[in-house]
Amino acid sequence: MAENNFFKRMKENLPDNFWLILIIGFILYSFFIVGKVIYDNWQANKQIDEQKQDIVDLKNQISDLQFKIVYYKTETYKEKIARGKLRYALLGESVVAVPYDPTTENSAKTDTSSAIISRPNYQYWKIYFFGD
Repeated sequence: MAENNFFKRMKENLPDNFWLILIIGFILYSFFIVGKVIYDNWQANKQIDEQKQDIVDLKNQISDLQFKIVYYKTETYKEKIARGKLRYALLGESVVAVPYDPTTENSAKTDTSSAIISRPNYQYWKIYFFGD
């Protein structure tokens, strides 16, 4: 009975709008909390997908590195490096060292770039295959 009197007095003393505002506020707060949880879940799933893609990329990188390790241990690679950097030669072979001249490379590039094409392309193919 005492509880009923308490609620009756509360209802009499507080206007009806207060209860309406309180209920609407609770509903809005509930929507806000649910929306925040859904957004946090979406962000977590997005981050998980990115990390899964990173894992796949790292696995591919690991397999590539393993293939490189196997290749670097082969005799073919060792011989290639020895020939290229150390000027290694087998018996009966002679190594020729050609000096590098950057001026000839630059002049060759300028000559080809300044060439003017005076004929259509098909005529050049005709000359290439059948002669002049």
